[in-house]
Amino acid sequence: MSESEFIVVSAQHWDTQLLEHHGHLLQSWAWGEFKRGQGWEPERVVVNGTAGVGMAQILFRHRGPASIGYIPRGPVLAGDRATVWPELRASIDRVARRHRAISVIIEGDCVETMGIASRDGRLHRAESTVQPLRTVKVPLLDDEALLKQMHQKTRYNVRLAGRRGVTIESVAPASRHISGFYELLRETATRNDFQIHPMCYYEGVLDAFGEDAALFEAVTAEGDLAAALIVARFGAEAIYLYGASSTEHRSNGAGLAIQFEAMKWARERGSTTYDLWGIPQEDPDSTTTADHTHIAGTSGKDWRGLYRFKTGFGGEIVKYPEAVERQYVPVLPALARRLGFIPG
Repeated sequence: MSESEFIVVSAQHWDTQLLEHHGHLLQSWAWGEFKRGQGWEPERVVVNGTAGVGMAQILFRHRGPASIGYIPRGPVLAGDRATVWPELRASIDRVARRHRAISVIIEGDCVETMGIASRDGRLHRAESTVQPLRTVKVPLLDDEALLKQMHQKTRYNVRLAGRRGVTIESVAPASRHISGFYELLRETATRNDFQIHPMCYYEGVLDAFGEDAALFEAVTAEGDLAAALIVARFGAEAIYLYGASSTEHRSNGAGLAIQFEAMKWARERGSTTYDLWGIPQEDPDSTTTADHTHIAGTSGKDWRGLYRFKTGFGGEIVKYPEAVERQYVPVLPALARRLGFIPG
């Protein structure tokens, strides 16, 4: 270990530096501790020298004597990136070998950082990704400006929810609320054909982020749960992590109005951007059904409805760099994927 390299063991020290260099929520201390509770082992490495700073939270999943490493939305490089990156990569290598890692997958947040990493002959393009490659980020302006930047139909439905008596509030994640959210999530997953985690996973997120996370519920005038979501924030950015909606009560605008309330919650706590988390890699040719009478739904790999929903809030479409992989045992990473060893 060089004089400029160290492994951070203080949450405050880590997050303070990470925020200073605009690091992502998935690189935060809280996210690492949350993933520890899900069977991962986080390691946090910093190189800090005259050329600049490099930071990487690496999550390791162990199976028997080996492991897979994963750097979600990292690393962070500041200063002379071209000089700092080889130093940080060497530190990542040392930690990975201590964990007997087959490989480390890197899903970057910063185009400039990953541009340097992608030119590194020791890295290979990853065969698959965990996080979405595109998202929509909405600037958290005042209420009227937030509404104005929305698509006209999105804005209409946000207001429609209020007219129909839908109430939205942030609720304490007590058992009755998290179970209500989870039942709605199960309904949404069945309708839209996607996989979900056990309920304790979502409880873990809320516990890990404390006051920097919130569970929102939208309730109809008749008292039925129409929509729910979990949002978390880290510094200037808040992220819509998980959401669910009722099949029966989707037409009253609750699913859109609840996002508006979550945006206001994040803004009031100092965030300036709201990340809607994931849209298709390419813009769909159309977001309507074949007869052009309705907005297309979302099911499995067909994300047309999701695309229309999220881009309706305005903001900017952001494309992330492609994932890369540092392989320590050639051939084995491909086997690890087939065995379901790759992170989730």
